[in-house]
Amino acid sequence: MATSPKYRPVSIARFPSGAQTSTSSRRYTHRRLIILLAFALLVSSGTMLVFHAVTGSLSPSLSRTGPGCRKDAEFSIIRWGTNKDSRNGNYRQDPERINYNNNNDDNLNGAGSPWINNNDGHSNEHERQRQALPKLDNAHDNQPPQDEEQQQPIVNRPREPLVQENSNSNSNSADETTPEEDGVAADEETAGEVEEYPPFEDSLDRSDNTQYITYLPYAGITNQFYGMLRGMEVAKALGRTLIIPPITASSHDKSKQNQPWSKFLDLDRFQELTGAKVVEFHTLRDIEQAEFNQLQCRITCGFGSKRTIDFTAKGFLKQWKLNVTLSALSTDATKIDTITKVLAPHRRDKYICISNTYKISVPDKSEWERFGQHLHFTQELEDFVQAYLDKNLEKPEAVYDPKTRTTIVPTQKYIAIHARRGDFAQYCQDNFKGPKMIHCLPSTEDFAARIDVIQARLNPTGSLKGILPVFVATNERRPEELKKFADLGWSYLDHDLMGTADQLGVFGPMMVDQVFMAHAQALVGIQMSTFSRVGALRQRDWHNRKMEYL
Repeated sequence: MATSPKYRPVSIARFPSGAQTSTSSRRYTHRRLIILLAFALLVSSGTMLVFHAVTGSLSPSLSRTGPGCRKDAEFSIIRWGTNKDSRNGNYRQDPERINYNNNNDDNLNGAGSPWINNNDGHSNEHERQRQALPKLDNAHDNQPPQDEEQQQPIVNRPREPLVQENSNSNSNSADETTPEEDGVAADEETAGEVEEYPPFEDSLDRSDNTQYITYLPYAGITNQFYGMLRGMEVAKALGRTLIIPPITASSHDKSKQNQPWSKFLDLDRFQELTGAKVVEFHTLRDIEQAEFNQLQCRITCGFGSKRTIDFTAKGFLKQWKLNVTLSALSTDATKIDTITKVLAPHRRDKYICISNTYKISVPDKSEWERFGQHLHFTQELEDFVQAYLDKNLEKPEAVYDPKTRTTIVPTQKYIAIHARRGDFAQYCQDNFKGPKMIHCLPSTEDFAARIDVIQARLNPTGSLKGILPVFVATNERRPEELKKFADLGWSYLDHDLMGTADQLGVFGPMMVDQVFMAHAQALVGIQMSTFSRVGALRQRDWHNRKMEYL
């Protein structure tokens, strides 16, 4: 069957031999061939023009991003403006800045958190999931404030450190700031050449074969706790001893103080239980006698390239007389497996410092199961809480235990509430509307309704003697709300009256709250608070109890 000329495929005409082909036919065929070739050239030239325009516009932007951050950050150096006699122990504090901005990038994102209960009704129990923290989202998303109790008074923010660009750097580092940007004037010493300090390894004992790893602390006390756990994961993977930075004041309390973790956590018992090797900065370095040293830190999780190190890390460096050089690794990673691989070329170094551990991603979030649950409170901290209970609650009668053939005095039973208020309120109001507000900022009435359910479960007979006392760990300071607590018969932990900071130090109030939460017969907390979730983990693993989440 003949094909219609309308649908016949275009092809180059054949030229039959012989006299059958006329001159006009050949001219017609040549014309068709020329038109076809011209059309093909037009299409191909247009395609190349479009391709050149697109790739040409993209190339410059691509060349400016990507490796640029790491290359710029490779030689960024943080130095402190001090008197020259500071190296002789006469360290002069820099002038303080009155204005400050809270860094809301210091915490995990609540959006999309697995801890949000989409059921708007009130369930009696919310079992704590195995994960220690929710998924880390993009740093530019809305984020809750740092998860700490803000027990300390607010003071003026100290002058920020200077981040100076090394002469080998090609462009401005993401960490670079100037005295003018920080709101302070540069003095002659910081504006000119800065003296190089002895390297940090000179302060370590070179006579042994111990190899160390350390990190810069990040954000509030709960985030520093998780940063320590993930630092332990890295140290274990590399076979190194972890140098643990102390608990350091954050942008919330601004006390400019620090305390060793061993004041509150039994690190000796921890090492016996886990086999992990840890040592504290206070053990290796005398903060009063130490001279300034140069600390080289490798950039992890983007801290030093994509973003600056935070207020807490800068305060730590200043308090411990350390100037830090932030150097890029071959990959700016967050996964622990990748980080340990890119640190392999430094396996012979006496110490390794990394710029951030809190944002490190650990498979299955196993840092709590492997390390966190074995960090028990010190006897001093436990005794402080027990003395308070003995003073305010009736001691139970001694009970004879036939198994051990000893007389045991049971501890007092009570219910604990963690009510996060204050700085948390605005975040919750911006991100949770309607019925879901209870999961972020429950009212006193919401807590009271849940306490009634718990009291009925623990005291089914309804006897007055069986009603358990209620203690509230909170940063709430509004008189009308504190009056509501009192009217309900609850006692909030007033650390000023308890003298907690006087006896245990500036971070004592937050750690005492954690003890109350860990050992309560029942604990009611907030899903969106990391502080609550740490208490839930201790309840689960130490006492086999389920936390009551609102």
